[in-house]
Amino acid sequence: MMRIKKALRYDEQKIRDIEKAVAQFSQHLMSNSKWVRLIEAIVENADDFKKIQFKKIQNVRIGELYLDKDSIFEFDYWQTGFEGNNSFNDWLEYKEIEYLIFPKIVDSNNIQNLERIKLIIENVGQFYLQIDENELKLFCYKE
Repeated sequence: MMRIKKALRYDEQKIRDIEKAVAQFSQHLMSNSKWVRLIEAIVENADDFKKIQFKKIQNVRIGELYLDKDSIFEFDYWQTGFEGNNSFNDWLEYKEIEYLIFPKIVDSNNIQNLERIKLIIENVGQFYLQIDENELKLFCYKE
């Protein structure tokens, strides 16, 4: 029982930390349903998405999302976040993600077609995107 209470306190603290970090942004550009539509499109077009990175609002570390055509996409399971499908190996709430990065260069043998990725994303809906020759960024918040 003690362990459960400790876990609950940790979850409540984590939620408070997220809410505090989110409060610094004037515009919230993503909703959970928009996230679900985006992830569906990424999974459906997995061959085009070779590398997806993300930055959490609470810190400066860049993580990586692991989504491919074998990602099991159960609607209720993906309502609010990713479980274990990231390099931090823990639950990742959508609202924790400040932005996604789709780098052009995946590794020495692979590149991503940023224009193609941009097209797939834009077919899902309106997103705040920034593109240059090195990467495509999808912003979830604006200052």
